[in-house]
Amino acid sequence: MEKRKRPLPILALLIVLLGLSLAACGTADSSESQAPEPIATPTTSALFSASPLAPPPTSDEMAADGETAVLPPSDSAAIRIDLAASATPIDKRVLGTNLPAWIGPDRTKAEIFLARTIASGTPIARIPGGSWSNGYDWLACETGADIEGNATCWSWPHGLGPSDFINFLRAANVEGMYTVNLNGTALEAAALVAFFNGAVDDDSVIGIDVRGRDWGRVSDWAKLRRDNGNPDPLPIRYWEIGNEIYGGREGMGTDCTAFGWEEVWTCDGREYALGIGEGNTRREGFLDFAAAMKKVDPTIQIGAVGVYPSAEWSDWGNEVIAAAGQTMDFYIIHHYAYFEPPGTEAEILALPQKTWAPIMADIEAAFDRVGNGRRVPIAVTEHNLFAFQNLDDDQLMTRAVNMLYLADSIGQMLQNGVAIANQWNLANGLAENGTDYGMLNADTYARSPQYYVFPLWAAFGDEMLPIESDYDAATTLSVYVGRDDAGVISIMAINKSGEPIKTAIQFDGETAVPSSGAATSVKADLLSSQTTTFNSALTPPDDLTQIPPITLTDLTNPLPYIFSPYSITHIRIVLLNE
Repeated sequence: MEKRKRPLPILALLIVLLGLSLAACGTADSSESQAPEPIATPTTSALFSASPLAPPPTSDEMAADGETAVLPPSDSAAIRIDLAASATPIDKRVLGTNLPAWIGPDRTKAEIFLARTIASGTPIARIPGGSWSNGYDWLACETGADIEGNATCWSWPHGLGPSDFINFLRAANVEGMYTVNLNGTALEAAALVAFFNGAVDDDSVIGIDVRGRDWGRVSDWAKLRRDNGNPDPLPIRYWEIGNEIYGGREGMGTDCTAFGWEEVWTCDGREYALGIGEGNTRREGFLDFAAAMKKVDPTIQIGAVGVYPSAEWSDWGNEVIAAAGQTMDFYIIHHYAYFEPPGTEAEILALPQKTWAPIMADIEAAFDRVGNGRRVPIAVTEHNLFAFQNLDDDQLMTRAVNMLYLADSIGQMLQNGVAIANQWNLANGLAENGTDYGMLNADTYARSPQYYVFPLWAAFGDEMLPIESDYDAATTLSVYVGRDDAGVISIMAINKSGEPIKTAIQFDGETAVPSSGAATSVKADLLSSQTTTFNSALTPPDDLTQIPPITLTDLTNPLPYIFSPYSITHIRIVLLNE
């Protein structure tokens, strides 16, 4: 069975060394080798609710069992928060993930899988899954046969169909984001919009596509959804046209390369946007798809496939922006940190601060240069540590180092204005070398270290405040501060060092002292650890509610706190004006 990420050919490795950016998405092979953990009923998470079940730790306990803590760099407060400064709104859709079709309905219906998805706090899941999207026949996957009676979904009979995705998204209270098959037709995609979003009494005509297929009316597909168990629409707001189209296989179309991986008809950004050909041989492009899909539902948002850097892959990004920049609703990139194993763990931890500002600057410059200065939201619809799982022989994606990297990457994406991001992926299946992209093990549903990044960030505020810190964010302590509608302050701190860090947090800008506070922390013994503790619990309940936060008792301004080694800590503070 084809693996989730394909090997990187030698030519591609040489190009990577010259700075190209690529990421390939394929299929996974997972085996049912272990019994699932006990199933728990999903409930709403109360992650930061006050609880008297656990006494607050002593100072020594907060300093990792009495170890000598790293002291602030100066006698003054080491972290300063300007409460009067202008805050920047942030978008929690940055906490999205991917749900690939190969996971199958048995897993997505399992109560423990649903409970742990809900507790993660992820708000949006991209479907049907990476490179599968460029071959996924939605109608055949729904009914077992396409509109002409051909069974053309996938040879694997246990994949998720559109109704399975609806059932999961409803049960997990997660929004869907759909990647459309560019190898199909614009009206085929319009019928899919009707399936998810349409009303059973909407008799608007979709019509006959360029290949001569009659896609009927909106109501036809809404009734199919109803007949398969979902009377009410589950509107999908965000749609992508194709997955990593620039990475087509050699010989597939214009500009496709010897190291491509996608089954697509072009690797030329302009052709992707505008289409090619005439009559029943026409290949429709982004603009055709967007027009047909929005005719069914004008409220949807449609994104175009981009790339970083914009000039790579035969100038793909610049061509797409020039041809479709005035039409697209958002611009899509994928980002994987490594194509080859990194040299050190410290290199991984320092990467987020080096990555996201240049990415956003490159995209902004491209829109200025060829897109008439228009601005659209940026969606990073795949991201993780490795582009190719078969190169992760040290299983870094399953270890605490990836947890710290991911937590800081999300902070940097929020700080630099990314609108949507989808971690790759919720559950994937183990590779032959033992690594795994997934937040959840596809067989046991065990939570990987990176899983815990999401519930902590989900409880962060709705806007981000500027701060000053005496610590090196790339190597020691990375800190983000937010505020919610109720004025509660969130402090997210990522200790990348192997020592406890004793600090003091100053609240400036108004006369205020903390009136109450609580902290939730995930920590590991080593960067190589494949297990973590959540508020000292090695195996917390599925919904995370029975592990209380640490109640803070030393409520002064500056606020003292000791951050444990290799940890992510979220502190929530209610301020009382004097």
